[in-house]
Amino acid sequence: MNIDELAREYEGQYRVLCAKLDGLKPLLCVYRGNDLVLLRKRIKIYYDMACECKRISNLLSCYYDEEELL
Repeated sequence: MNIDELAREYEGQYRVLCAKLDGLKPLLCVYRGNDLVLLRKRIKIYYDMACECKRISNLLSCYYDEEELL
């Protein structure tokens, strides 16, 4: 696996996590009390994971571009 393939893999994981987030967001209007707190924690975790996947994907995608500048 090369760096570009790894970047695509992280991009794919980012899309999967975003789809999970889109599925959970409507539940924010339904849940109450402790269930709502747990749902918000889960959404926060998925959001943080998605942001990291996107960040890593961008870093890996630009790896060769930065190397050429040196």
